[in-house]
Amino acid sequence: MLVTLHRSGGFAAVPGLSRKLSVDTASLPKSEAEELESAVRAARIAELAQQSEATRSAQSAPTAGDRFVYHLSVKDGTTSHAVAVTEPFADPAMEALIDLLSSYS
Repeated sequence: MLVTLHRSGGFAAVPGLSRKLSVDTASLPKSEAEELESAVRAARIAELAQQSEATRSAQSAPTAGDRFVYHLSVKDGTTSHAVAVTEPFADPAMEALIDLLSSYS
């Protein structure tokens, strides 16, 4: 599974605050790979990607200026899904996934 995280926005959208990272679970120790894959499943990336934008917006936490936007993409075999979420996160599982991915930077 290849998981990519791109963070943008933030305070005045300063370019130095933007970051992008990719983690391939095939390159991780088995326990770390299982933890990341479990976190992706818990965050329901595939389900969120299939929802309409209007539905996702209604379920999201309110947005405001100077907040980070996280673009997540997950490729698992021939299947891929992508979502964008804004902090604060409405779902603790999504926050846990973002925190876990951020630890790889």
